[in-house]
Amino acid sequence: MRNKTRYLCGLVICLVVISSILSHINGEQLRIPPWIKNTARWWHEGSIDDSEFVRGIQYLIQNKIMIIPNSNAKVIKENKIPSWIKTNAGWWANGTISDNDFVSGIQYLINSGIMVINSDLNSTGNNVEDQCQRFTTPAEKETCLKQIEYDAKINNAIEKSTLYVIGSITFYYVDSESQAADDGKILLTIHFVVENNDNQEVTITCLRQDSCNYALSDGEKEIPYATNTLVYGSLTLPAKTQKFLDWTFYSNFDTSKNYSFLVKEPWGIGSIPVKIHK
Repeated sequence: MRNKTRYLCGLVICLVVISSILSHINGEQLRIPPWIKNTARWWHEGSIDDSEFVRGIQYLIQNKIMIIPNSNAKVIKENKIPSWIKTNAGWWANGTISDNDFVSGIQYLINSGIMVINSDLNSTGNNVEDQCQRFTTPAEKETCLKQIEYDAKINNAIEKSTLYVIGSITFYYVDSESQAADDGKILLTIHFVVENNDNQEVTITCLRQDSCNYALSDGEKEIPYATNTLVYGSLTLPAKTQKFLDWTFYSNFDTSKNYSFLVKEPWGIGSIPVKIHK
């Protein structure tokens, strides 16, 4: 009976956290690497132990995704977590609660002393490699490391980007590169990170120049793309997924004009201002 009561109290705390602590993140949309969600799922299912899950939490703290005030954080040498907290991790891994809810809950649990972890971040220097140790074959470990490296590149790109939300997709406009050609034209490449904010998959479609939901506009005419990084003319984004996406245009650009990248999809219509450098 005591264990059952403790379990129910844990659920109540999680629910209270979801409804009342979200303001501590200042309303910002958090971006947590997908491998941490996998870690939470494996921990919830019992595939990994508490210490491996804690390393994921320490990663969030180390990379300032989760902020724990030093005066409140518990610092111990053992990573022991009450088992009922796995319920919260399971909800997050299955998409029942958002990234913000998950981080807010962990912040509350740590600050309240309910969850205690080793906050010595210097001891987690090999965190990335540790996250891939659960895999047994070299190929699996290499895939894991590549995914973590890819996630890090996306996060770095997003940090210096400008955000535009169009329908179900967030377009992070990272930058654009202009290269002059011998014929006087300009080769313009636009770099994006695209993120599906929906709870179901969304497809970005551009089959060919005369059948494409994307173009560049100077306010008077539309300029079709020259190349892009879509494979087979489309990119299907699973729910809550981020990908790099580049578009290249080749034209006689007038750098005194204002250009916009146009999106004309069934799931959203909008435009993104684009810089063209001389």
